[in-house]
Amino acid sequence: MPFRLPNGQAILLTRYSVSVYNQNMEKKAEKIYPDEWLRDLPIQAENPAFKPEQMILCRKCERTNPPTRLACFYCGAELEISEAQSEFLKLNLRKLENWEKGFNLIYSPESQNFDDAKLSEIAKMLKCEKEFLQKLIDAEKTLPLVRAESEKEAEIVQSRLRGLGVETLIIGDESLEVEKSTQRLRGIEFFDDKIILILFNQDEIVKIQPNDLVLIVSGAIFERKVEATRKRDKKGKNEILQTSETASDEFLIDIYSRENRIGYRIFAKGFDFSCLEAEKGFLAAENLKKLARKLREAAPDAKFVDDYLQVRENLGNVWQVEEKIDSQGLKREGFGKFNQENITTINNQSQFTKYSRLQRHLL
Repeated sequence: MPFRLPNGQAILLTRYSVSVYNQNMEKKAEKIYPDEWLRDLPIQAENPAFKPEQMILCRKCERTNPPTRLACFYCGAELEISEAQSEFLKLNLRKLENWEKGFNLIYSPESQNFDDAKLSEIAKMLKCEKEFLQKLIDAEKTLPLVRAESEKEAEIVQSRLRGLGVETLIIGDESLEVEKSTQRLRGIEFFDDKIILILFNQDEIVKIQPNDLVLIVSGAIFERKVEATRKRDKKGKNEILQTSETASDEFLIDIYSRENRIGYRIFAKGFDFSCLEAEKGFLAAENLKKLARKLREAAPDAKFVDDYLQVRENLGNVWQVEEKIDSQGLKREGFGKFNQENITTINNQSQFTKYSRLQRHLL
């Protein structure tokens, strides 16, 4: 039996094809539900949209934004959010780069104890691993918990954490002044009524009273360099031909006077340990430990912090170590063949400086 399609093409229908067609139509008819099934669907009584009074007006471009945003959707300016509106805010905590200025929420060991469910809730809000929180709490020290992009965001996070029993202190990166270099010392002279600090590569000295030395922080700077030679083929793929790695560490001491918040830094290399007199030894690392002990004896009221190596792992979750890649350019390896060389440097100097300045800020 011929059958003509709308485009004019004719096809031949057999009794078998008609039978299969009818069976398929019957199956489809069985899947059609009666009108009564609509009555069982849940009815949404509330309007999911925000009310006009909940919207936030941007003072810069005068456009309204939903109360789920910290910055204006149109111009990027920070919005003025009330306490009631902050309940709708969706936090977007991301890991900031080292060069970005943020606001640090510093965990207080005075916080209450947390069960597994509460830890999971806090970790979900902060977008971090629960194991990191547990280690931070077990350390029982004042350490950075998370970094926020803006002060307003930090205040909202602080409020929500307080509701979960976590006490924090907000300290901005600008308050730590990490971009200011710590003054290096090449020598110290001890007297009964004063301590003379001799600056490195300068004809300057700083005189302070023993009771004006308020903080001593000891730690170490670790640096790792990886040199890699890569071969680049015509398809743009890189193949590592050779790598070499070097590592070094150097112990140091930061000291702070009552009037100085940047501090003075002592490296074992380039420092004159003559102030140790008869106690001076042959190993610079041992001399540095003896110097720390003598500083504590000269200023017994000063706070002494020597736990950097123990809390270094916890710090790395918030204050990452610096990683810099320097390209050494292309090196010819034959006619029309070039290899690319680069050096990756990883060090924790910025991290230690932040930790050292944090201790000064907490005084």
